[in-house]
Amino acid sequence: MTLQLITYVLDTASIGAAVSVLPRIIFGFDPVPPTIYDKLGLTSDVYGAFCSGLLLLSCLKWALRKWWRKAHGGEKESMYGLQHGRLHLKLPTPMWMNMGYWGHEVEASTMAEACRDLLKMVLREAGFSSEVERAEIARGTRRPKVLIDLGFGCGDQTIYLMSDTSVRSCDREWWDEREYCPKFDHYIGITKDATQHRYARKRVEELIGHGQEQRSEPNISLFCADAATPGPWTTSWNKDIKSCIEDVLEVDPDRWVLALDTIYHFSPSRWPLIKYAHAFQASFMAFDLCLSPQATRTQRIILRILTALMGAPWANFVTPVEYRRKLVEAGYPTDEIKIVDVSEHVFAPLARYLEEQDARLKMLGLGIGSFSVAKYMFNWWGSSGVVRGVIVVARR
Repeated sequence: MTLQLITYVLDTASIGAAVSVLPRIIFGFDPVPPTIYDKLGLTSDVYGAFCSGLLLLSCLKWALRKWWRKAHGGEKESMYGLQHGRLHLKLPTPMWMNMGYWGHEVEASTMAEACRDLLKMVLREAGFSSEVERAEIARGTRRPKVLIDLGFGCGDQTIYLMSDTSVRSCDREWWDEREYCPKFDHYIGITKDATQHRYARKRVEELIGHGQEQRSEPNISLFCADAATPGPWTTSWNKDIKSCIEDVLEVDPDRWVLALDTIYHFSPSRWPLIKYAHAFQASFMAFDLCLSPQATRTQRIILRILTALMGAPWANFVTPVEYRRKLVEAGYPTDEIKIVDVSEHVFAPLARYLEEQDARLKMLGLGIGSFSVAKYMFNWWGSSGVVRGVIVVARR
């Protein structure tokens, strides 16, 4: 950072030198008023020599840079480079966004596949599967299922949970057999992000238009609201959400709340929401973050600063043991609680992917932007173990 600052100052000074000296060299007049020399305590000749030195330094730096690229690049610098690759980027593109599960069995090759796999792992740990679904139907014991999805993103997650087939051509890049995905009879999604809410609504409209290929039209309701607002479920959200939930409860469904890589952002903490989920007679499943029991005092201080920057209340960072205790306090039976640590398949692999993706995009004159900071954070989490990525399931 210091070297970049010095280079920036020198480049700026060189531009000033060019403005000051070149008119004298080329046209024979001095654009700097004599009063400036008096204030600086310099003569015109000394000032001219100083500016000429800056110009010479800038030219030398330019020549050295050209030589270095030629000597170490092995190729002649291209006039056009690779920026025309932008013209081949395809839209629409997958818009999944979570930390992903970069599995040991079949390594995900794209961000969308890893995000899908994290959802699959949560569903699998919750006990869902197509085989279980078929067995319940055969026995006549299947109950309607309602899912309240807290923080559903841009709609890819919704499409995966509620559609029998892919909708967009880009969906086919990450679509699979959905072997752990049951049939949810009602889907209620809540997100605080208005932009993502609008985007997801368009995706659902496409899904409904795609309905002739579905076994039935999906029952999906998407709302833009703060799911973390304290208060009873029937009063904490607006009347539309309240009415939608009341309609769903008439069929006495099997109720689930999903928070995929979202609930550690809930303010003032996640715990009021989890208590309301139990009062709602809903089971809870999530990918969440915990604090390592071995975290040092220094690590805790650094992490507390980072969590403030990422908008995650410090009250949400507890150890897995404390997390389990909080779930029991909320009313979930201790033998129905499962907390599975999947950190090794999340943080370090995600940091590597971000590094590789940044390099690929920079070849086209792009980059991953603000995610560069997240790359270093995930790498620290992966190498130090200070934060644990866990799948949480608490059955009612």
